[in-house]
Amino acid sequence: MRSKNKGLMEQIKTYAEEYAMSHGGATPSTRDIGAAFNMSHVSAYRYLRSMDELGMIRYEHGEIRTDRIDKIEPMTNLSPSFSNAIPAGPADEVEGLVEEYVSIPSVFTDGRGGKFYILKVTGDSMVSAGIDSGDMVIIRKQADAREGDIVASLINHNSSTLKRLCRDEQGLYLWAENDSWDDKSRFYGREFEVQGVAVKVVKDIG
Repeated sequence: MRSKNKGLMEQIKTYAEEYAMSHGGATPSTRDIGAAFNMSHVSAYRYLRSMDELGMIRYEHGEIRTDRIDKIEPMTNLSPSFSNAIPAGPADEVEGLVEEYVSIPSVFTDGRGGKFYILKVTGDSMVSAGIDSGDMVIIRKQADAREGDIVASLINHNSSTLKRLCRDEQGLYLWAENDSWDDKSRFYGREFEVQGVAVKVVKDIG
Protein backbone atom coordinates (compact mmCIF):
# COMPACT_ATOMS: atom_id res chain seq x y z
CA MET A 1 0.00 0.00 0.00
CA ARG A 2 1.21 3.51 -0.77
CA SER A 3 2.35 5.54 2.22
CA LYS A 4 -0.46 7.39 3.89
CA ASN A 5 -0.37 10.85 2.43
CA LYS A 6 -1.96 13.70 4.39
CA GLY A 7 -2.90 15.46 1.16
CA LEU A 8 -4.65 12.32 -0.08
CA MET A 9 -6.48 12.03 3.22
CA GLU A 10 -7.80 15.57 2.79
CA GLN A 11 -8.92 14.69 -0.74
CA ILE A 12 -10.75 11.60 0.53
CA LYS A 13 -12.46 13.67 3.22
CA THR A 14 -13.56 16.27 0.67
CA TYR A 15 -14.76 13.52 -1.67
CA ALA A 16 -16.80 11.90 1.11
CA GLU A 17 -18.43 15.22 2.04
CA GLU A 18 -19.27 16.11 -1.56
CA TYR A 19 -20.60 12.59 -2.13
CA ALA A 20 -22.85 12.93 0.91
CA MET A 21 -24.09 16.34 -0.29
CA SER A 22 -25.24 14.83 -3.58
CA HIS A 23 -26.60 11.58 -2.11
CA GLY A 24 -28.91 12.85 0.61
CA GLY A 25 -26.46 12.30 3.45
CA ALA A 26 -25.34 8.79 2.43
CA THR A 27 -21.55 8.36 2.48
CA PRO A 28 -19.37 6.50 -0.03
CA SER A 29 -18.33 2.91 0.46
CA THR A 30 -14.71 1.81 0.46
CA ARG A 31 -15.27 0.55 -3.08
CA ASP A 32 -16.52 3.99 -4.13
CA ILE A 33 -13.43 5.60 -2.62
CA GLY A 34 -11.16 2.98 -4.16
CA ALA A 35 -12.61 3.63 -7.61
CA ALA A 36 -12.32 7.40 -7.17
CA PHE A 37 -8.69 7.30 -6.06
CA ASN A 38 -7.39 4.29 -8.00
CA MET A 39 -6.78 2.09 -4.97
CA SER A 40 -8.19 -1.18 -3.65
CA HIS A 41 -11.15 -1.09 -1.29
CA VAL A 42 -8.86 -2.58 1.36
CA SER A 43 -6.47 0.36 0.98
CA ALA A 44 -9.41 2.74 1.14
CA TYR A 45 -10.53 1.11 4.38
CA ARG A 46 -7.06 1.51 5.89
CA TYR A 47 -7.00 5.16 4.93
CA LEU A 48 -10.37 5.71 6.59
CA ARG A 49 -9.20 3.97 9.76
CA SER A 50 -6.05 6.15 9.85
CA MET A 51 -8.13 9.29 9.25
CA ASP A 52 -10.38 8.28 12.13
CA GLU A 53 -7.38 7.79 14.41
CA LEU A 54 -6.09 11.25 13.46
CA GLY A 55 -9.47 12.81 14.20
CA MET A 56 -10.04 13.91 10.60
CA ILE A 57 -13.27 11.91 10.38
CA ARG A 58 -15.36 9.52 12.46
CA TYR A 59 -15.61 6.10 10.85
CA GLU A 60 -17.89 3.48 12.39
CA HIS A 61 -19.92 0.63 10.93
CA GLY A 62 -18.98 1.63 7.41
CA GLU A 63 -20.25 5.20 7.79
CA ILE A 64 -18.09 8.29 7.44
CA ARG A 65 -19.01 11.25 9.62
CA THR A 66 -17.64 14.79 9.67
CA ASP A 67 -19.03 18.04 11.04
CA ARG A 68 -20.09 18.99 7.52
CA ILE A 69 -21.81 15.68 6.82
CA ASP A 70 -23.64 15.87 10.15
CA LYS A 71 -25.32 19.09 8.96
CA ILE A 72 -26.74 17.55 5.79
CA GLU A 73 -30.53 17.20 5.92
CA PRO A 74 -31.34 13.48 5.52
CA MET A 75 -33.43 12.71 2.45
CA THR A 76 -36.35 10.38 1.96
CA ASN A 77 -36.11 7.67 -0.66
CA LEU A 78 -36.01 8.72 -4.27
CA SER A 79 -39.50 9.65 -5.40
CA PRO A 80 -40.90 10.06 -8.91
CA SER A 81 -41.78 13.49 -10.24
CA PHE A 82 -44.56 13.35 -12.83
CA SER A 83 -45.01 15.80 -15.70
CA ASN A 84 -48.41 17.55 -15.97
CA ALA A 85 -49.85 14.89 -13.72
CA ILE A 86 -52.58 16.46 -11.61
CA PRO A 87 -55.17 18.97 -12.76
CA ALA A 88 -56.64 21.34 -10.19
CA GLY A 89 -59.53 22.05 -12.48
CA PRO A 90 -61.54 19.70 -14.69
CA ALA A 91 -60.46 16.13 -14.07
CA ASP A 92 -58.16 14.79 -16.73
CA GLU A 93 -56.27 11.57 -17.32
CA VAL A 94 -52.96 11.25 -15.51
CA GLU A 95 -50.17 10.72 -18.00
CA GLY A 96 -48.28 8.49 -15.57
CA LEU A 97 -44.96 9.41 -17.14
CA VAL A 98 -42.05 9.85 -14.77
CA GLU A 99 -40.15 12.99 -15.67
CA GLU A 100 -37.31 12.42 -13.19
CA TYR A 101 -36.52 10.93 -9.80
CA VAL A 102 -35.80 13.33 -6.97
CA SER A 103 -34.86 13.15 -3.29
CA ILE A 104 -37.37 14.87 -1.02
CA PRO A 105 -35.87 16.46 2.13
CA SER A 106 -37.55 15.10 5.24
CA VAL A 107 -38.36 18.66 6.33
CA PHE A 108 -40.80 18.78 3.39
CA THR A 109 -42.63 15.72 4.66
CA ASP A 110 -42.58 16.73 8.33
CA GLY A 111 -40.90 13.45 9.26
CA ARG A 112 -43.81 11.35 7.97
CA GLY A 113 -43.05 7.84 6.85
CA GLY A 114 -44.35 6.26 3.67
CA LYS A 115 -43.92 6.83 -0.05
CA PHE A 116 -44.13 10.26 -1.61
CA TYR A 117 -44.33 11.66 -5.10
CA ILE A 118 -44.34 15.14 -6.61
CA LEU A 119 -47.03 16.38 -8.98
CA LYS A 120 -47.24 19.59 -10.97
CA VAL A 121 -50.61 21.35 -10.71
CA THR A 122 -52.54 22.75 -13.66
CA GLY A 123 -55.77 24.75 -13.34
CA ASP A 124 -57.24 27.15 -10.80
CA SER A 125 -59.76 25.13 -8.80
CA MET A 126 -57.60 25.16 -5.64
CA VAL A 127 -56.45 28.79 -5.57
CA SER A 128 -58.40 29.60 -2.40
CA ALA A 129 -56.38 26.89 -0.64
CA GLY A 130 -53.16 28.56 -1.79
CA ILE A 131 -52.47 26.08 -4.59
CA ASP A 132 -51.94 27.76 -7.97
CA SER A 133 -51.40 26.45 -11.46
CA GLY A 134 -47.72 25.59 -11.88
CA ASP A 135 -47.16 24.74 -8.21
CA MET A 136 -45.50 21.46 -7.27
CA VAL A 137 -47.40 19.43 -4.67
CA ILE A 138 -45.81 16.70 -2.55
CA ILE A 139 -48.27 13.82 -2.19
CA ARG A 140 -48.09 11.02 0.37
CA LYS A 141 -49.25 7.86 -1.37
CA GLN A 142 -52.19 6.34 0.53
CA ALA A 143 -55.69 5.07 -0.11
CA ASP A 144 -57.37 6.68 2.89
CA ALA A 145 -57.76 10.28 4.03
CA ARG A 146 -59.49 12.40 6.65
CA GLU A 147 -62.20 14.96 6.16
CA GLY A 148 -60.56 18.26 5.30
CA ASP A 149 -57.49 16.74 3.61
CA ILE A 150 -56.52 17.87 0.13
CA VAL A 151 -56.37 14.66 -1.87
CA ALA A 152 -55.24 13.38 -5.24
CA SER A 153 -58.20 11.27 -6.34
CA LEU A 154 -59.04 9.01 -9.24
CA ILE A 155 -62.42 9.63 -10.89
CA ASN A 156 -64.11 7.18 -13.25
CA HIS A 157 -61.07 4.89 -13.02
CA ASN A 158 -59.05 6.96 -15.48
CA SER A 159 -59.09 10.64 -14.48
CA SER A 160 -57.34 12.31 -11.58
CA THR A 161 -57.82 15.59 -9.77
CA LEU A 162 -56.64 17.49 -6.69
CA LYS A 163 -59.52 18.55 -4.41
CA ARG A 164 -60.59 19.01 -0.79
CA LEU A 165 -62.18 15.95 0.84
CA CYS A 166 -65.42 17.02 2.56
CA ARG A 167 -68.32 15.30 4.28
CA ASP A 168 -72.05 15.98 4.67
CA GLU A 169 -75.02 13.90 5.77
CA GLN A 170 -74.74 11.84 2.59
CA GLY A 171 -71.07 11.04 3.02
CA LEU A 172 -67.76 12.09 1.52
CA TYR A 173 -67.37 14.25 -1.59
CA LEU A 174 -64.73 16.28 -3.44
CA TRP A 175 -64.84 20.06 -3.31
CA ALA A 176 -62.96 22.69 -5.32
CA GLU A 177 -61.33 25.48 -3.32
CA ASN A 178 -62.09 28.46 -5.56
CA ASP A 179 -64.32 30.97 -3.80
CA SER A 180 -65.20 32.71 -7.07
CA TRP A 181 -67.01 29.60 -8.36
CA ASP A 182 -70.63 28.75 -7.60
CA ASP A 183 -71.45 25.66 -5.50
CA LYS A 184 -72.42 23.57 -8.51
CA SER A 185 -69.03 24.16 -10.12
CA ARG A 186 -67.19 23.46 -6.86
CA PHE A 187 -68.86 20.07 -6.27
CA TYR A 188 -66.83 17.23 -7.83
CA GLY A 189 -68.96 14.29 -6.84
CA ARG A 190 -68.91 11.32 -4.52
CA GLU A 191 -67.57 8.61 -6.81
CA PHE A 192 -63.80 8.68 -6.48
CA GLU A 193 -60.78 6.74 -5.21
CA VAL A 194 -58.21 8.47 -3.01
CA GLN A 195 -54.66 7.99 -4.32
CA GLY A 196 -52.78 10.22 -1.91
CA VAL A 197 -52.87 13.19 0.46
CA ALA A 198 -51.13 16.52 -0.23
CA VAL A 199 -48.59 17.37 2.48
CA LYS A 200 -46.69 20.32 1.04
CA VAL A 201 -46.86 22.89 -1.76
CA VAL A 202 -43.68 24.16 -3.47
CA LYS A 203 -44.00 27.50 -5.25
CA ASP A 204 -41.85 29.65 -7.50
CA ILE A 205 -40.96 33.07 -6.14
CA GLY A 206 -41.94 36.11 -8.17
